[in-house]
Amino acid sequence: MTNVIEMRGICKAFGGVPVLKGVDFELGAGEIVALVGENGAGKSTLMRILTGIYAKDGGEILYAGQPVSFRNAKEASAAGIQIIHQEFNLFPNLSVTENIFLDHPQMVRHGIVDGKRARSRAAELVAAIGGDFDVDEKVGSLTVQNQQIVEIAKALACDAKVLIMDEPTSALPESEVQKLFRTIRALKAQGVSIIYVSHRLNEIFEICERIAILRDGVTIRQARLSETNRDEVIHMMVGREVGRLYPKSEERFGQDCLTVSGLRDSGNVVRGVTFGVRAGEILGLYGLIGSGATECPEMIFGLAEHTQGEVAVKGVPLRELSVREAIRRGIAYVPADRHRQGIVRPLSVRFNISLAVLKRISGRLLIRRAQEDALVEEYIQKLSIRCAGDSQSLEHLSGGNQQKVVISKWLATRPDVLILNDPTRGVDVGAKAEIYRIISELAGEGMAVVITSSDIDEILGMSDRILVFRKGTIVREVSHGEADMASLLAAAVSG
Repeated sequence: MTNVIEMRGICKAFGGVPVLKGVDFELGAGEIVALVGENGAGKSTLMRILTGIYAKDGGEILYAGQPVSFRNAKEASAAGIQIIHQEFNLFPNLSVTENIFLDHPQMVRHGIVDGKRARSRAAELVAAIGGDFDVDEKVGSLTVQNQQIVEIAKALACDAKVLIMDEPTSALPESEVQKLFRTIRALKAQGVSIIYVSHRLNEIFEICERIAILRDGVTIRQARLSETNRDEVIHMMVGREVGRLYPKSEERFGQDCLTVSGLRDSGNVVRGVTFGVRAGEILGLYGLIGSGATECPEMIFGLAEHTQGEVAVKGVPLRELSVREAIRRGIAYVPADRHRQGIVRPLSVRFNISLAVLKRISGRLLIRRAQEDALVEEYIQKLSIRCAGDSQSLEHLSGGNQQKVVISKWLATRPDVLILNDPTRGVDVGAKAEIYRIISELAGEGMAVVITSSDIDEILGMSDRILVFRKGTIVREVSHGEADMASLLAAAVSG
């Protein structure tokens, strides 16, 4: 097979600290290659060098057999190399159609997107990858999952020869993943080469042909997936044993800690939902986009409005469904989008961990520094947050450590109920194992835990009990070990 991309001995350092130390990478014409490694292994830096966002310090890049060095992303795009970033690059105040075609010369006339033709094409692209929303909608009004679909459609709208997908399914439910895979296979059949960057190894073994593994800025191995297996890949990625991925503490459930009764919203996204979560239990909520599985926890925490229903903690109803009241009554919520809703990236680990409890650790005018020191150190140690110190900016932490900071911030509120929305979205398998261990330990200490996730393996592996949502109602309840992927999907799709 002829290589369309060859990267040889690529080096890159930031502030004198080497990030890439002579990385090699190859991509054949019409090939799908997985690029894997823990957060901080160098995957994103390597792709940013390929697309001209960063300049390499050493090494050589061949594109279609010719040496290249793109000066910016526009040059790479013009040459046919497109990238879908994990962090969205969208304009929230513009429509879906405008976001998809804003930089597409064939769809723009006099600086304005050609309405009718562009809307028709945008609708085709969105539908092809599982979206069913109006392309005239403003992107800012869409869910995280639907914004991810817009990003994918935006990249597919260009005549790409090489498509880089950075965690493309991180916000997609399992039922939509297969639709995306059909699109990927169609692109491959047309000769498009795809670099698939993901932490979801089950997806990699299903859709990719070869794998390139990075660790600490070095290429550990490039191989056909038929020549390796999941355990071997995990070991090469992390360089250590991660233990059992989904640890389960001994089931010691108490009384209902969180009770939800007749919860409903005005738009019928959630339609009279009732359930309880016991102390020490991990409850999984699963459903397709718009099923209510994600919206229900948002209403419990006061992030979305409700018209009917009641939420109680330890038998005592909340006075109102608001964020302030939820926190006061011992409910904590870890959002799916940590960058927009969970952390303040330019600021320190210390600031982010203590942010939700400033009132508790402050005097009349100033923060009690000794109290803050003890709090921050406790959670850095308890959650094994890898950082240079509590003054380090979150921008320089890996995704997994950023997520652990978000969890720490809410654990500092001393909650009785912890709600986690896609808790391992965009983090590597080593960090996933650590986050799962933390969740299991919290449940073992008597905390009631609710998990919603687009990763069906995560729901199956971590939940003591699973509620399946469809069209705003709970259509199935199943205990741990009694469900499988097929039965959950069937319930989510058809009830």
